[in-house]
Amino acid sequence: MERKVILVVEDEVVIAMDLQATLIELGYEVPAIVTSGEAAIAAALDLGPDLVLMDICLSDGVDGIAAAAQITQALDIPVIYLTAYADDDTLARASLTTPFGYILKPFEARELRANIEIAFYKHRFEQTLKENRQWLLAVLNSISEGVAASDASGLIKFMNPVAEAMTGWAQAEAIGRSPAEVFQLVDEVTRTLIENPLLRSLREHNTVYLPDNVLLLTRAGYETPVADSAAPIYNNRGQTEGAVMVLRDSTNQRRMEAQLEHNALHDTLTQLPNRALFLDRLQQAVDRQARSPEFGFVVMLVDLDRFKVINDTLGHLVGDQLLVEVAPRLKASLRSVDTVARLGGDEFAILLDGVTDVTTACYSAERIINELKKPFAINGHDLFISASVGIVLSSIPYGGTVDLLRDADIAMYQAKRQGQGSYRVFNADMHHQAQVLMRREQALTQAIAHNQLRVHYQPIVWLDTQAVASLEALVRWQKPGEGLLSPDQFIPLAEDIGVITHIDQWVLRQACQQLQTWQQMGTGGWGMADGGIVRDAHSTEPSPTIAINVNLSSNHFAKNNLVKIFAGILQDTGLEGHYLKLEITESVFIENAKEAAAMLAELKRLNVQICLDDFGTGYSSLSYLHQFPIDMVKIDRSFIKGIATDTEKLEIVRAIINLCHTLGMAVTAEGIETPRQRDILLELGCEYGQGYLFAQPLDGATITQALQR
Repeated sequence: MERKVILVVEDEVVIAMDLQATLIELGYEVPAIVTSGEAAIAAALDLGPDLVLMDICLSDGVDGIAAAAQITQALDIPVIYLTAYADDDTLARASLTTPFGYILKPFEARELRANIEIAFYKHRFEQTLKENRQWLLAVLNSISEGVAASDASGLIKFMNPVAEAMTGWAQAEAIGRSPAEVFQLVDEVTRTLIENPLLRSLREHNTVYLPDNVLLLTRAGYETPVADSAAPIYNNRGQTEGAVMVLRDSTNQRRMEAQLEHNALHDTLTQLPNRALFLDRLQQAVDRQARSPEFGFVVMLVDLDRFKVINDTLGHLVGDQLLVEVAPRLKASLRSVDTVARLGGDEFAILLDGVTDVTTACYSAERIINELKKPFAINGHDLFISASVGIVLSSIPYGGTVDLLRDADIAMYQAKRQGQGSYRVFNADMHHQAQVLMRREQALTQAIAHNQLRVHYQPIVWLDTQAVASLEALVRWQKPGEGLLSPDQFIPLAEDIGVITHIDQWVLRQACQQLQTWQQMGTGGWGMADGGIVRDAHSTEPSPTIAINVNLSSNHFAKNNLVKIFAGILQDTGLEGHYLKLEITESVFIENAKEAAAMLAELKRLNVQICLDDFGTGYSSLSYLHQFPIDMVKIDRSFIKGIATDTEKLEIVRAIINLCHTLGMAVTAEGIETPRQRDILLELGCEYGQGYLFAQPLDGATITQALQR
C-alpha cells in the first residue's frame, strides 16, 4: 500500500521535528518541514502532498490561514490546522477555508492519527460527491429535455441549458424564483393556467404528469407545445428535500402524430379522406340527424367510366396520375363543408353536409360530371373520361352507413346502365329492390349452409349415334316456398356476394362422387331414348366412359389455391382426371388473361379437359383459341337457334366448326331443340350436341333409376 505524503508547516522547529518523527512512526511519509507561509505554498505546489498539517499562526509573512487558502485553491488536498490557541476572529477566518480538522498542541499520537485518517476519509468522500455531481451535471446538460429542480420550499435551485433555452430564463436569474413564474403552462384549448407540476408533486408527494395539449409560455411570449413530468426528491430518511421536473418540447412528436393520423385516415395517392374517415363523418351525419330530424345530408358515389381501359392501355402510372388529378376537380366542385373521399380504385364518395333538396344534389352531380368531362393532360396524352354518379338522400330512413353506401352503389350502377356521364337518384323502387336483394342474399347464404342446393345433369351426346358422351352438372336451388330455381335466378347473385367459388367447388365434389358411383355400377355405355338416359344393351364396356362437365366461374382465377383444391377433390372422390371437363367462359381471359393461362396449364397437368363455353358471345373470341390450352368449344345457343332459317348464322357456325377442327379442337352445339338443327350440325361436322331435343336436365336419382330399369 502506497504511503501517504504529509507536508508539515510549523514555525516552532522542536514541535515540527516531533511531528515529523511521530508521523513517520505512524507510517506516513514526511518529505519536508517548512516554517513559513510562503515556503508552505512553494513546497505544496512542488511536492503535491496528500495532506498538509498547517500551523494556524505563523510568525513571519503569510500566516497559515492565507497559505492554506492558496494551497487548497491550487490543489485539491485536505488541510488540518495546528493550533495551541486562537481567538474567535482567527477561527472564523480559518473556517472559511473549509479545513478538514483542528489538532491542538501539544498533541498525542493517537489523536494525531485519528484526525489525519478522518481527514483522508472526508476528502475521499467529498471527491466522490464532486465526481458524481460533475457526472450528473454533464448528463443533465447534455440531454435533449429541459430539467429543473427545486428545494423543499418549491423555489428553483437548478436548471439545465435546455430548460434555459425553452423558457428564456437563465439559471442565475431563475434560482430562488417560483417554478410557476419561470415555467408558465396553459391549456391549449381553454387558455387557462395549469398548476406547475413541480409544485404539485411537492404538495401531493407523488409523481405527476401534464395533460395533453399543454403550451409553455416563454419569457418572450412565445408558445411551445410540451410534455412534462415531475417527482419529489427524498433524502435517506424519507423526507422531501425538493422536486425535479423534466420538460420535453413535443412539437416534433405532435407533427409526427398528426402525420400518422393523416396517413391512417387519408388515401396515400390522392391525399383525400379514405374509407375509414368517410364512414366516420357519415356516421356523424347519421347521428346528428337522429338528434335533429330537420338536418339532412346527401351521399354520392362517383365511378369513373373508361378508367380501366386507360389503366390497362397506358399503364398504372398514368392511371394513378389520372386519379391524382381527378381529386382536386372533385373538391373544386363542392363546398368546403362537404367531404370527398376515395374508397378505392376509381370509386369516390361524397358527403353533402346539410343538404335536403334533391335539386341541389342533382346540380352538384351535374357539376361534377361536367368538370370531369374536361380533358386531362397526362404524360403527353389528352385523356377523356366521364363519371357515373349514384345519389342517396337521407330522407329515406336508414339503419346505418353500410345501407347508405349500398343504395348509392345501386343508384350508381343504374346510372352506368343508363349511359356514361349520367347520374341517378336512389328512389323507393330501388329501395324495395335493394331490400329484396338483401333478403335473397341472406336466403342464398342460408341455402348453402342448410344444403338446399341440388345438382342436375344434362346429357351431351354424340350427334351421329346419340350415345351419351358426357353430362353437364347444373346447380339448382330448392328454395322453400318457391320450388326449384334455375341458375340464372341466383348464380349472378352468388357472384356478387362472393359465394360462387364455394358453390362451384360443392357442385364439382357432388358431380365427381355421383359419376364415381355410376362407374361402380358397371352399366357400360349410355344412350338416349324418349328424353331419358338408358343403358346401351350392345355396349361391351365394363363401366361407362362418359365424362362430367362442371362450370367454373372466373372468380376462381383470382385465387392461388384453385389447382390444389381441385386436385384434392379428385383425390377424395377417387375420380380420374380425364373424366372431368371444366367449362369456362371468355370472361376468364378478359379479366385475368396471364394468370388464367398459368392456372389452366396447371389444371391440364391433372389430365382434365378445358371447354370454352358460350363461344361467340365475346368480342375477341378467336384470339383465345390458339393462345390457351382449350380442348373443346361450345357454340352458344344464340347461333344454333336460327341456324335453319338464318343464312348468316349458318355461315358463322360453319366457320367456327372449321376453325376449331383446324386447331384440333372438338365442337359441342348448345341449345339443339329440333331434328333439323341436329341434321345441319351433323352435315357441318359438329361432333357433340346438347339441348332439349335429347333431354332436359335430370337429377341424379332419376338417372340412376332409369339405368337400373
